[in-house]
Amino acid sequence: MMKSKKILAIVLATSMMFGSSITALADGATGTTGAGTNEGHVEKEVINVVLPTIADGSTPFAYTMDPERLITATNGAAHSGATFPSSNDTGVYFQTETNTYANTSNELTITNKSSCDVDITVKVKAVANDEDKDIALAEDSTVSTTEGSPNLYLGLKVGTDTTTVKTEEQTVTKTIEGIADNFEIVYDSTYKYQEKASASGWKDLKISMTGAVSEMDVPDGTTAPTISVTWSFAKHEDNAAPSIATTSYNYDRTADLPITLSLGVGDLAATQVASVSWSSTRDGEYTVFGANANKYSVSGTTLTFKSGTFGTASVNDHRFLKIKFNDSANTEVILDLTITK
Repeated sequence: MMKSKKILAIVLATSMMFGSSITALADGATGTTGAGTNEGHVEKEVINVVLPTIADGSTPFAYTMDPERLITATNGAAHSGATFPSSNDTGVYFQTETNTYANTSNELTITNKSSCDVDITVKVKAVANDEDKDIALAEDSTVSTTEGSPNLYLGLKVGTDTTTVKTEEQTVTKTIEGIADNFEIVYDSTYKYQEKASASGWKDLKISMTGAVSEMDVPDGTTAPTISVTWSFAKHEDNAAPSIATTSYNYDRTADLPITLSLGVGDLAATQVASVSWSSTRDGEYTVFGANANKYSVSGTTLTFKSGTFGTASVNDHRFLKIKFNDSANTEVILDLTITK
């Protein structure tokens, strides 16, 4: 019996102890805090585009046309030791190595060593050497043969697509994939996102020029135009509104004026130009060119503003064009034209 009483006393004592503890917490609560910190941030986007390197004095797209096939007729006598195409010769020659000529130029390579996709924009046009003496340019890869005047075809190949070179600037845009798996996060005093030592498989884009010329006699002194090719890059956007990169132009009223457009991409894109209007001041009232006004035309991503417009304007006057697109935001871009002639 005594033993049972001792056990009960211990239980009661324990209960009182816990009860006392609980009472103390309830009467005067205490605790602690835990500050939060952020380990940091690493920008996981690297844009590194390797553009073609053109050596000083090198002109990979320089060419010689031979419409009268003088080289073939004389077995290349004027070019001692040089090699020319032996079959399917088109009469236009690009130097591909020392004393070697081909109907297609060497390729230039643009490589995307980025973690994301990039858009490559290539622009090409023929610049007159002598407007009165230059050979006519063909509208496509088929040149005149036995009828009409001789002409010259020049084609810019970007990737797998070839664009006919014209005096109006032509624009080609291609996307090169990036490879995120070629990058990793490392720690060296700070966190960094950098290219792996084992990085490989980079994607690239090839650019080259080809040509053909009519096999016909040409007038003495006939000249050939210069080829102008430029390239640029920007991060690829899945959604982009319509835009016009160049907004200031010199307008020679004796010639058409080509204007390169971007219709945008994705949900923000337009499908066409909705209207073109003009004003003599940037913030003035704009007058829309009607459907039958024949002041402009649109083909692909080129809006061609026709010659002969603004006949009463003086040289150095400005005229402003408002280009409106049919995207959901009804994007408008204003162009500043300086009358030069």
